[in-house]
Amino acid sequence: MSSSLEGSSLGNYQILELLGQGGMATVYVGYQQTVDRKVAVKVLPPHPGMNSQFVERFQQEARTVARLQHPHILPLYDYGTQEDILYLVMAYVDGGSLEDRITQGPLPIAQTEKFLKEIAGALDYAHRQDVIHRDIKPGNILIDSEGHALLADFGIAKLAKDSGNLTGTGVVGTPAYMSPEQAQGLEIDGRTDIY
Repeated sequence: MSSSLEGSSLGNYQILELLGQGGMATVYVGYQQTVDRKVAVKVLPPHPGMNSQFVERFQQEARTVARLQHPHILPLYDYGTQEDILYLVMAYVDGGSLEDRITQGPLPIAQTEKFLKEIAGALDYAHRQDVIHRDIKPGNILIDSEGHALLADFGIAKLAKDSGNLTGTGVVGTPAYMSPEQAQGLEIDGRTDIY
């Protein structure tokens, strides 16, 4: 994969510009011509062991995330594979993240309370669907144009119930925000998100 996909296409999505890059993926602003909308396209880095089992796990996790239909969870529209590139297509939100807001200074108490209620509702819903986020942090909470919080980046979500050998193992997440159990690689449940 080249260093940038700008100007290329993945499936039905034209890649317009780089939005951000993290340890788990690169996110681009894309355009879906069929419905005339901007989207966020999250591209996973090439995986040295990308075999059929890895692709199957990616597809299983994408289907799991796509089933999460909640007003405060960033919707997943599509996913795909093209020339060994795995990608997810999500709603494009241009209001920045909670991390961006925090760096601008303290949030008013009423706004903090509103964001907490919205994200707690999203987590409660996800946990009832047996999905654990595993990476709750201000950078994974996006703010939409109406000022509502959206929980994003279920890319490392783990099914709480047994899903055979499709669920990855090991320590995954952001160390500064991990529960002690998660940091130690122990079995976790929804409480790790609340931590």
